[in-house]
Amino acid sequence: MNQSLIRDQIVAALSHPEAEDGLYFNNLVVVHEEEERPIVEGEETAILQVLEDMRTEGLICVSGDGNQRIYALVTQ
Repeated sequence: MNQSLIRDQIVAALSHPEAEDGLYFNNLVVVHEEEERPIVEGEETAILQVLEDMRTEGLICVSGDGNQRIYALVTQ
């Protein structure tokens, strides 16, 4: 999957009101029936690479570690 498309999907998911406090990785790639935010599609390694690129660029912040990382958009 195109990294630009993955980036756009990440921004859309993290911009959704349900993601106000950030999202765990699993919440980016799995959306339950009752949730309304967009899903991020792609291979896990590609999504993680785009997340890391966005963190390096200062577009998102990451808290926690390992499986407990929370990703959130940086607010200006």
